Amino acid sequence: MVLALNAPNKKRIIILQIYFDRFAIILSGICAIHCVALPIVASLMPLLATTIQHGYDLHEFWFHQFILVFILPISLFALVAGFRCHIEITPIVIGGIGLGVLVIMALFAEALISQHIIPYSGETVLAIIGGIVHAIGHVLNVISTRSFRMHCSTK
Repeated sequence: MVLALNAPNKKRIIILQIYFDRFAIILSGICAIHCVALPIVASLMPLLATTIQHGYDLHEFWFHQFILVFILPISLFALVAGFRCHIEITPIVIGGIGLGVLVIMALFAEALISQHIIPYSGETVLAIIGGIVHAIGHVLNVISTRSFRMHCSTK
């Protein structure tokens, strides 16, 4: 079923898509800050370091799985809505690659570490890289949407 939307509704969807792109960028930033800040805080506070370890422990995996619940639907909506507007494949591919890395790290990092496929620090590095690539995809999505705003439609 195809929804026929009038111009004001199309504009609302475009605006919503841009806000979702920005929110996805913020969520990627929060994840990166978490990955960088926690080892610093843990090393400065011996009490905290004995209860929460960064890398191969519970906090890392539950946090990434928790934030992924928000990142996935927001990112998918923003990337697909943007693609419908500008028909540029680059933002979807780059955002999808970053999102794929984040999903793999959130769901399989513990197994990859225990099988010695990646080192303890590899999970953090890959999650940060995935978050940066994911954010770049959304930035490109916003830029492409702005360039093609007049041609946007929701099919």
